Amino acid sequence: MKVIRVAVIDDHAVVRMGLKYALSVFKDIQFAGEHPDGEGAAAFVEKTGPDVVLLDIRMPGKDGVAALREILAARPDRKVIMLTTAGTEEDVYQSLTIGAKGYVMKDSAPGNIVDAIRAVAEGRTYVPEEIRKLYEARSHAPELTPRELETLQLLAQGLSNREIAARLGVSENGAKVHLKHVNEKLDAKDRVDAVAIGLRKGLLHS
Repeated sequence: MKVIRVAVIDDHAVVRMGLKYALSVFKDIQFAGEHPDGEGAAAFVEKTGPDVVLLDIRMPGKDGVAALREILAARPDRKVIMLTTAGTEEDVYQSLTIGAKGYVMKDSAPGNIVDAIRAVAEGRTYVPEEIRKLYEARSHAPELTPRELETLQLLAQGLSNREIAARLGVSENGAKVHLKHVNEKLDAKDRVDAVAIGLRKGLLHS
């Protein structure tokens, strides 16, 4: 029986503790270590050398997507499963595009999480159908430019067109053009709808 060494990166101690306990009942899974932060995650993975990494997406400071980039930059063949409480289009798209091999929800049954670990350890991917659908929806959606994303973020702060223009360093008409493109790409009816869609897709974080 091949033993799979698994490391957990999550900012919640209770989640790390729960996963450590849940995984301990499976004889082919060995807990390789834990880390509480996206900062230093890549160094932690290099030091512990697990077969599979369970990586939380939502962490303060450096999030899981940024940590994933660093982990795979150090070693592109590293097997990482993203761990999250809610799958949003942007998180799913970024994670799988960067190179995550799996995606599981934290409220999944321990058996499902272990199924994901085993699949990824064997060189396969583990992406539930609902997550795959989110990825495909995001893949076919028009992409916001960095300036349009910044405009959406300012919109979410409740700024007026004039204030958005000042922050972007453009004319008020220029800001209106950016807002128009944001609404068109998100298929939003108005400013409030654009912010709601941005939150739902994971472009904005509440």
